[in-house]
Amino acid sequence: MQTTHGSSTALALHNLAFFPDAQPLTFSLPSGSCTAMLGIGPDNVDLTYLAETLAGRRPYTAGQIEINGTPCDLRPSSRKKLATIGPHTPLLPHISVWDNILLPLRANGTLHKAEITHRGSEILALTGLEALRMQPASTLDAAQAFRTKLARGLITHPDVLVLNQPFENMDQPTIRHTLTFLDRLRHAVGLSILLLSRQKQNCMLAADQIGIMENGTLLQVGDVATLLNRPACLSVAAQFGEANVLSAKVLLIEDDIATLRLPTGETVEAMADENLEENDLASICIPPDRLSVLFPRSGSMETEEKTDLACTLVSAHHIGHAIAMRFRTLDGTEIIAHRPLVHLPRELRPGNKAILAWQPQNAIAFPMDAK
Repeated sequence: MQTTHGSSTALALHNLAFFPDAQPLTFSLPSGSCTAMLGIGPDNVDLTYLAETLAGRRPYTAGQIEINGTPCDLRPSSRKKLATIGPHTPLLPHISVWDNILLPLRANGTLHKAEITHRGSEILALTGLEALRMQPASTLDAAQAFRTKLARGLITHPDVLVLNQPFENMDQPTIRHTLTFLDRLRHAVGLSILLLSRQKQNCMLAADQIGIMENGTLLQVGDVATLLNRPACLSVAAQFGEANVLSAKVLLIEDDIATLRLPTGETVEAMADENLEENDLASICIPPDRLSVLFPRSGSMETEEKTDLACTLVSAHHIGHAIAMRFRTLDGTEIIAHRPLVHLPRELRPGNKAILAWQPQNAIAFPMDAK
């Protein structure tokens, strides 16, 4: 299943118009890598549209698809080196695991029976399904069904594997185990994987890089650190980074640092997006784990610095390695902070006064209106 033509790009999409009202998609999948496409928009069919377009089941109105440097046309037969797996490729419940896996080869009709059997035995061993060989597909659990779909996809020796929301019916421990298995398999047979998912944690566990897609439009592609620290837009910061969003007006921009005034009157600082200008209305994004929290002993709301933000603690809950605190500012805006387990129980009582602060490099200010 190694890639051909010496191409370092397994899958390339050039201005692909596959989804209504979305910007054309340009994207590349490096050979041997796993890239995830995380869907964050309310229109949850964009990932399935993309999977079906790549499989040749849904036409696209413009653009080009290349597999290992070779352009594909609108015919499904041109996708011989690409396999898709997901809700759109269900197993036939009344036949066995073995017969489900061999369906693509039998339907193709170009291989001798002995070769089909040989390939099937190889794939069973590769995916650990030997013991389930004759079991009806209707009796499989979610993990077994996924492996069977995976085996059916791999039976044609593809170079690119597209996984469309494959873990929907699995619990998190099963997902982690499946992702570990998939990573070993990818390195063993030289697969290039495109994972389409609406579950951020699964994308972070599985992928070398992640694309953020909102209603069919690709907003940004990068590794986890880039997406968290340098989001390209408000949607990436708020949805992927789970950032708090505060409204403010830009007073000054100097050396890429914006000074902004909040509706409550406090003056704060943040990194300025390249499109931000002085006097703009802005949205400031601050990730929950980048906030500092101080509980004044006197309970006074007087802030020590002009960049401090006075607020009131609404709730505090342990989330394993940290405490999730919910605060309310003087104008009613709610802010979430994730802090280490260092605070005293008396500090975590709802209603306590608190002061929030952050370093300018840990927040980004975007124009409130798209430019």
